Amino acid sequence: MQSSGIAGDAGIWVLGTFGVYLLALLGIGLYSSQFMDSVGDYVIGGREIGPVVTGFSERASEMSGWLTLGVPADAYGTGIMAFLNGLGMIPADLFAWAGIAKRLRKYTELVQSVTLPTFFATRLGDDTGAVKGISAVVLMLFEGGYVGAQIVAAGTLLQILTGIEPWVGIVVGGVIVIGYTFLGGYFAVAWSDYFQGAIILGAFILLPVIAFTNMGLPFEEVASTAGSSMTSITAGTAGWAAVFGVISYAAIGLGVPGNPHIMVRFMGIDRVKNVRLAALVAQLFMFVAYVGAALVGLYAIAMFGDGALANPDNAMPRLTLDLLPGAVAGIVLAAALAAMMSSADSQLLVATSAVVEDVYHGFINEDATEQELVKYSRYVTFGLGAASVAFAYLAKSTPIYTLVLDYAWGGLGAAIGPTVIATLWWKRVTAKGSAASMVVGTSTMILWTQLPTVLEAVGMMPAESAAFWYGFVTVYGLFPAFILSATTLVVVSLLTTPPGDVDDHFDVFDKPLSAVISSSEGDGVPDYATDGGSAADTSPKVVTEGDNIRGHVAASGYWSDDE
Repeated sequence: MQSSGIAGDAGIWVLGTFGVYLLALLGIGLYSSQFMDSVGDYVIGGREIGPVVTGFSERASEMSGWLTLGVPADAYGTGIMAFLNGLGMIPADLFAWAGIAKRLRKYTELVQSVTLPTFFATRLGDDTGAVKGISAVVLMLFEGGYVGAQIVAAGTLLQILTGIEPWVGIVVGGVIVIGYTFLGGYFAVAWSDYFQGAIILGAFILLPVIAFTNMGLPFEEVASTAGSSMTSITAGTAGWAAVFGVISYAAIGLGVPGNPHIMVRFMGIDRVKNVRLAALVAQLFMFVAYVGAALVGLYAIAMFGDGALANPDNAMPRLTLDLLPGAVAGIVLAAALAAMMSSADSQLLVATSAVVEDVYHGFINEDATEQELVKYSRYVTFGLGAASVAFAYLAKSTPIYTLVLDYAWGGLGAAIGPTVIATLWWKRVTAKGSAASMVVGTSTMILWTQLPTVLEAVGMMPAESAAFWYGFVTVYGLFPAFILSATTLVVVSLLTTPPGDVDDHFDVFDKPLSAVISSSEGDGVPDYATDGGSAADTSPKVVTEGDNIRGHVAASGYWSDDE
């Protein structure tokens, strides 16, 4: 088998390794499918995913092709400024674990919410359906686009490495993602993300270490090969250009609280007390992966020269193929494909839940059984997956950076993020404020991304010499979109009436779940399971038969989560 991709004969190893990887994922999906008894199992794994798996899964689901190909390409083009990719992401993720994870895990358990739109509607006492409807549409739009973007990235990488046609890679990637998400829901997604996360982490440790043993630190060689600007933290810029450049990198972190494929990891962890360990795993993963990915790009400059690669996305594959023997290179390059798959499967699952739980169950058939919801979840997974493959084919020439950051990651961050934070921390937030925030965030993110093109077309684009205005217009759109979305949320909420019983809701955050269960009934063992409340009564309750059973076995320590 001869390949016309840059991998040459190593392309055989890449495809062989990836084939083994696919068989492993198929096994995960088939094994997980036996646990799918309810829609909660399908969407958040029945809240039985442990801390190490959750930590790896939370990171692997977000990093995707953007980390494995994008960050090394960014480092190849901008130098050490690429280290700033972690400037916003690392503290934002730490904030999410510290300020969101434990509260969201407890609250969604108590009000029986397995998706963010359902949680928003219950928390805000929205009896109009506006919040649930708008947020479900936002999720379907941006998560569906996210899935397509990852499939495009996978197809592109397969073309680079093996020379196959892009549409073949797109179809293969789509079949993989749909297949094991269809079979196993969140169990399959979380465990496959754990598997893939371990590969990614190993790859970004291995490559810089081998490169370092061959040539030492890359910075001096980068400066002599590509110029001193490549070893400047602002890429040689100064003034407003440098300020807005740093802001653009930092603003990427604003997308963390609004991306449900990250938040669902918090909702699915097995015990509240395990959040701390999961956070530690995720932070270590993130630090090592970001540093390693940027170093890969810098070593590519040092080894191949500035501008030697026609496509900067080739930096990571080329370095891998130059430093490692074919078999090992196949394993490492499978990690890049694994990252893309891990994001796509997570995002497909979130889009599925938006349709089935929030639209079908919330508006069309409120009396649907759990078996029906699981069945329709699989149907919708197949349908949305097929639509994402079609979108990926149409968008195969669009840069992955544009597809992910501008329309998927940024759109979700601006539309959903402020509401996630406010519902967990601000008693005064209202349903109308949340709905208005989502509309403003979505529209601003889309319009701001097109602003330079529109201004250029009408002859009003500021010149680069007008540093402030040029930087303001070209700054990453999530920065202004998040600010406008959050401002809208606050202003409209202050002008409208908040839901009742908010104090009861917030009392939950300071109690272990066992105490909440005990306060519901005299004997501490309620004989009912609730549906998450109604517009008239949205106070937290014990929610599942599983909770009732656990009330009988409290001595086991399961609910001894006092922190």
